[in-house]
Amino acid sequence: MRNDKASLDRAREALSSVTYPGFPRDVVTLGMVAGVEERDGAVVVDLRLPGGRRKPPAELERAMAEALSGVGLRLDLRVAAPAARPPDESPGGAASAAALLPEVGAVIAVSSAKGGVGKSTVATNLACAFSSLGLRTGLLDADVHGPSLPILMGTDERPTAAGGNRFHPVMRYGVKCVSMGFFLEESSPVIWRGPMVAGLLQQFLRDCEWGALDVLVIDLPPGTGDAQLTLAQQVPLAGAVVVTTPQEVAVRDVVRGIRMFAQVQVPLLGIVENMSHFRCPACGAEEALFGQGGGQRIAEEAGLPLLARVPVVPAVRVHGDAGEPIVCVAPESEVARVFLELATALSHLVGLPAAEPAPRSA
Repeated sequence: MRNDKASLDRAREALSSVTYPGFPRDVVTLGMVAGVEERDGAVVVDLRLPGGRRKPPAELERAMAEALSGVGLRLDLRVAAPAARPPDESPGGAASAAALLPEVGAVIAVSSAKGGVGKSTVATNLACAFSSLGLRTGLLDADVHGPSLPILMGTDERPTAAGGNRFHPVMRYGVKCVSMGFFLEESSPVIWRGPMVAGLLQQFLRDCEWGALDVLVIDLPPGTGDAQLTLAQQVPLAGAVVVTTPQEVAVRDVVRGIRMFAQVQVPLLGIVENMSHFRCPACGAEEALFGQGGGQRIAEEAGLPLLARVPVVPAVRVHGDAGEPIVCVAPESEVARVFLELATALSHLVGLPAAEPAPRSA
């Protein structure tokens, strides 16, 4: 087999039909194919895996081999080193995931495979709970198409320039915040394709002056797609929390989300069941408005802990719409205590420093 452009183009075209397990886009579009060359009668493919990992999923390697075999080529797969960043973007020039956020202790992703389960409310109050425990906390709204952080945190402040392409995050309730919503007019739609979304998230991670943080909470968009894979590739996630509601339709979608994180080798920290129950303020009786036991069942089936059951409390919605996280404005309430217990449990799971509750202001 000659080492010519035609055969290498044929190899790349074949590989563009191979999707990364659990994601809708192919490995070429996602930038995972770092190089293709011919050697000793085989096509040598350098594959860049999420988070600098060294072993590809078996089904991915099999699919790549079959795709090349279909055009008369044989696969020799190598795992590439993490991509190098331009020297002017990092003092060391290294683009390892750790170098991307060198002063961040732990990165926790909050995810849901289905929209409408209150994931952003959970992520926002979780970040505020970490801050209330005295931890230096950041919150990244990675939902580019439907950013909700400005509403939930009650601010229309814009990030300030920090020199060059860099910028300072917005500080709110003791939490450093970044969201696409800070860069848009209120009614502006975001009509972007997957690679553009991935590029924006990389910019938020690379160019924001996060400074020293104990924990960065990332509010992922619902579903499984480019944002999730970009973060798995670029950031050493300490783990992910999956948010669901008790009803069956949400629980079934959670399974897809769990499988997605397994495919990209991101540790799952546990399940949060939101809208778990409603407690009558008059008599104290609990009513399962959205079904019962779904979160516990999926946690048991996946071998994960059920980290929290967050009740249905009208005040959460009222304060959320007003830009006042319940953890900050009603810290002694039942639901605020649930979020504080969740933050404490996650602190132990990912090894965050012990801290005492501290007052936070807007």
